Amino acid sequence: MCKRFSTLLLVAGVAACLLLLRPFTYAQQPTGRILGVVTDPQGAMVPGVAITVTNVATGIKYKTTTDKDGAYQALNLPIGAYTVTAERQGFRKMVVNTGQLEINQNLKIDVALRVGAVSEVIEVTASGLAVETQSATVGDSVTSRPIVDMPLNGRNVFDLARLEPGVTDANQTSDKNYSGQNFSVAGGRIDSVTYLLDGGDNNNLLDNNVVYNPNPDAIAEFRILESNYNAEYGRNAGGIVSVVTKSGTNDWHGTAFEFLRNDAMAANTFFNNREHVPKNILNSPWCKSGFVSKNF
Repeated sequence: MCKRFSTLLLVAGVAACLLLLRPFTYAQQPTGRILGVVTDPQGAMVPGVAITVTNVATGIKYKTTTDKDGAYQALNLPIGAYTVTAERQGFRKMVVNTGQLEINQNLKIDVALRVGAVSEVIEVTASGLAVETQSATVGDSVTSRPIVDMPLNGRNVFDLARLEPGVTDANQTSDKNYSGQNFSVAGGRIDSVTYLLDGGDNNNLLDNNVVYNPNPDAIAEFRILESNYNAEYGRNAGGIVSVVTKSGTNDWHGTAFEFLRNDAMAANTFFNNREHVPKNILNSPWCKSGFVSKNF
């Protein structure tokens, strides 16, 4: 009897620990990782190199060390620009500017050390497009600048999803009863798309439509994963749309915008001009809208 009670107590303890740890477990993170290898002038791998990955916007540092094969990786990095610093006794300090890290991206930054004093610093800027060699996921990102610059009817950022290869307009005949976002990812059903907002589930449980669509000025980036994505995204088969909102930096910044949604400055219609009829501002069917945005 005592043995059974002890077993039950152990099971209850394990279950309690799992429940306590649950808030600290993450899936579908809107982050990326930076990885690579460190070599010496002869091309040999260098273990024990101190690696510091620094977020340019916030100054937050992520530290790691190369293993016996000279490899390193920094996981769960928020999107943004980074620098990778490599330091080891007998070599000059190397600082590599990586550029922008995107959602779900595996950015490979290899560092070639040079002999010299640690006090000497060599700064390198990573050039060219980063080719994804670490993951078979098919997808692409839309960053904040196009989101603000591109014309959006109704301020719906998901209209830009159609710019990505493999994303097409929905079949209005078969999907006419669906009231959600009208695009299909990689041939999937439009009601089988998983929407994520800052890593959290953003799907309505009734019709699987998106719940909250943020203001475009609040979005840092969104990424569409079309196929071969990791098991952590395994809810729906119709593609993944992951949206990340803007976070703070060490500098003051903001956005001011104004809308003009009438036809006061719109041209007269073709048919009115042909019939020499003046523009009727109140009843014109050709109402156009304008938008001005200023970032600072």
